[in-house]
Amino acid sequence: MTPWMVLTAFVAAINLAAFTALRGRWDRRLLVLAVASLAGTIIGDAIGSRTGLEVVRIGDFHLVAASVAAQLAMLATDLLAHLGPARPLEGRGGAPRDGGPTDR
Repeated sequence: MTPWMVLTAFVAAINLAAFTALRGRWDRRLLVLAVASLAGTIIGDAIGSRTGLEVVRIGDFHLVAASVAAQLAMLATDLLAHLGPARPLEGRGGAPRDGGPTDR
Protein backbone atom coordinates (compact mmCIF):
# COMPACT_ATOMS: atom_id res chain seq x y z
CA MET A 1 0.00 0.00 0.00
CA THR A 2 1.16 3.48 -0.76
CA PRO A 3 1.69 6.03 2.03
CA TRP A 4 -1.24 8.08 0.68
CA MET A 5 -3.63 5.17 1.19
CA VAL A 6 -2.41 4.51 4.73
CA LEU A 7 -2.60 8.19 5.66
CA THR A 8 -6.07 8.50 4.14
CA ALA A 9 -7.38 5.52 6.11
CA PHE A 10 -5.74 6.78 9.31
CA VAL A 11 -7.13 10.33 8.99
CA ALA A 12 -10.59 8.96 8.12
CA ALA A 13 -10.52 6.70 11.21
CA ILE A 14 -9.43 9.55 13.50
CA ASN A 15 -12.17 11.81 12.12
CA LEU A 16 -14.76 9.04 12.53
CA ALA A 17 -13.72 8.51 16.15
CA ALA A 18 -13.87 12.25 16.88
CA PHE A 19 -17.28 12.60 15.21
CA THR A 20 -18.84 9.66 17.06
CA ALA A 21 -17.32 10.81 20.37
CA LEU A 22 -18.77 14.29 19.94
CA ARG A 23 -22.11 12.87 18.83
CA GLY A 24 -22.19 10.64 21.89
CA ARG A 25 -23.44 7.35 20.47
CA TRP A 26 -22.27 4.39 18.45
CA ASP A 27 -25.23 3.10 16.51
CA ARG A 28 -25.98 1.09 13.41
CA ARG A 29 -25.07 3.97 11.08
CA LEU A 30 -21.38 3.64 11.99
CA LEU A 31 -20.49 1.79 8.78
CA VAL A 32 -22.22 4.42 6.64
CA LEU A 33 -20.39 7.15 8.57
CA ALA A 34 -17.10 5.33 8.00
CA VAL A 35 -17.69 5.32 4.24
CA ALA A 36 -18.64 9.02 4.38
CA SER A 37 -15.49 9.78 6.37
CA LEU A 38 -13.29 7.96 3.89
CA ALA A 39 -14.96 9.63 0.90
CA GLY A 40 -14.75 13.04 2.58
CA THR A 41 -11.08 12.56 3.34
CA ILE A 42 -10.29 11.67 -0.26
CA ILE A 43 -12.38 14.53 -1.65
CA GLY A 44 -10.97 17.02 0.86
CA ASP A 45 -7.40 16.09 -0.03
CA ALA A 46 -8.21 16.50 -3.72
CA ILE A 47 -9.83 19.90 -3.11
CA GLY A 48 -6.87 20.98 -0.99
CA SER A 49 -4.41 20.05 -3.70
CA ARG A 50 -6.45 21.78 -6.43
CA THR A 51 -6.95 25.01 -4.50
CA GLY A 52 -3.44 25.13 -3.09
CA LEU A 53 -4.67 25.28 0.50
CA GLU A 54 -1.48 24.54 2.44
CA VAL A 55 -2.33 25.06 6.09
CA VAL A 56 -1.00 21.73 7.37
CA ARG A 57 0.51 19.26 4.95
CA ILE A 58 2.08 15.87 5.45
CA GLY A 59 4.03 15.32 2.25
CA ASP A 60 1.47 15.77 -0.50
CA PHE A 61 -1.47 15.14 1.83
CA HIS A 62 -3.53 18.20 2.82
CA LEU A 63 -4.53 17.36 6.38
CA VAL A 64 -6.79 20.30 7.27
CA ALA A 65 -8.77 20.22 4.01
CA ALA A 66 -9.19 16.44 4.29
CA SER A 67 -10.35 16.63 7.92
CA VAL A 68 -12.82 19.44 7.29
CA ALA A 69 -14.31 17.64 4.29
CA ALA A 70 -14.56 14.36 6.23
CA GLN A 71 -16.40 16.08 9.09
CA LEU A 72 -18.76 17.81 6.67
CA ALA A 73 -19.45 14.54 4.83
CA MET A 74 -20.28 12.75 8.08
CA LEU A 75 -22.46 15.64 9.24
CA ALA A 76 -24.38 15.61 5.96
CA THR A 77 -24.79 11.83 6.20
CA ASP A 78 -26.07 12.05 9.76
CA LEU A 79 -28.52 14.83 8.91
CA LEU A 80 -29.82 12.93 5.89
CA ALA A 81 -30.27 9.81 8.01
CA HIS A 82 -32.43 11.75 10.46
CA LEU A 83 -34.68 12.87 7.61
CA GLY A 84 -35.58 9.28 6.74
CA PRO A 85 -38.66 7.49 8.04
CA ALA A 86 -38.66 6.72 11.74
CA ARG A 87 -39.20 3.19 12.93
CA PRO A 88 -42.40 2.78 15.00
CA LEU A 89 -41.94 1.70 18.59
CA GLU A 90 -43.06 -1.85 19.27
CA GLY A 91 -46.35 -2.08 21.09
CA ARG A 92 -47.28 1.57 20.41
CA GLY A 93 -49.33 2.87 17.56
CA GLY A 94 -49.64 1.09 14.28
CA ALA A 95 -52.17 -1.64 13.55
CA PRO A 96 -53.59 -3.64 16.45
CA ARG A 97 -52.13 -7.10 16.82
CA ASP A 98 -55.42 -8.97 17.33
CA GLY A 99 -57.36 -7.13 14.66
CA GLY A 100 -59.59 -5.41 17.22
CA PRO A 101 -60.11 -1.70 17.80
CA THR A 102 -57.22 0.35 19.10
CA ASP A 103 -57.09 1.86 22.61
CA ARG A 104 -57.09 5.66 22.55
